[in-house]
Amino acid sequence: MCADFLDKVYKAEYKDPRDLYRDWADTYDNELAQNEYTTPIRTAKALTKFVSNKSTSILDFGCGTGLSAEALISCGFSTIDGIDISNEMIEIAREKRIYRNLECFNPNKSIPVKKNEYSIITAIGVISVGAAPISIFDEVFDLLPKDGLFAFSFNEHSLMVPEYSLKVEQTVNEKKAVQLFCELGPHILKRDLKSMVYVIKKL
Repeated sequence: MCADFLDKVYKAEYKDPRDLYRDWADTYDNELAQNEYTTPIRTAKALTKFVSNKSTSILDFGCGTGLSAEALISCGFSTIDGIDISNEMIEIAREKRIYRNLECFNPNKSIPVKKNEYSIITAIGVISVGAAPISIFDEVFDLLPKDGLFAFSFNEHSLMVPEYSLKVEQTVNEKKAVQLFCELGPHILKRDLKSMVYVIKKL
């Protein structure tokens, strides 16, 4: 059953996340809709508090099938590029015609984005246990220019691992960024899971 995939994510049954998302792609949107996945819209709404020009280009890092872009668009954002490690997920996102550009990339190589190319980057439901490791945080953050915004989330399972929240604290304490927004709220309602949504600005 497709509902098993949420359990497989958190139990890390797949050694390579590309294999998980290859198998999950066709049922991903439906399963998350049935379980009421709310982190994308929470993150998009948080970002609206700090962005006046909604046509500013956004990089949706780990875009998957496009659920995050759909949330961003519903909040008025209009120019979104997506990158992801799963070609199967990318193809589903492409069918929705909501991205300006889409690209699949190899997680074992550098992120195919030029530094300072985007002043807003999102990583919604991406950096977490069972998905992208916390080490990717610095790689994504470093792509931003001064005053660039990074909007991201950590799910409940990741918050139980100290290195996740400590990474944000360290980034702020080292004066690399200022934290604009941080809120614990519903992540997947039907599973009674929560997530922390952040917006930080690069200094």
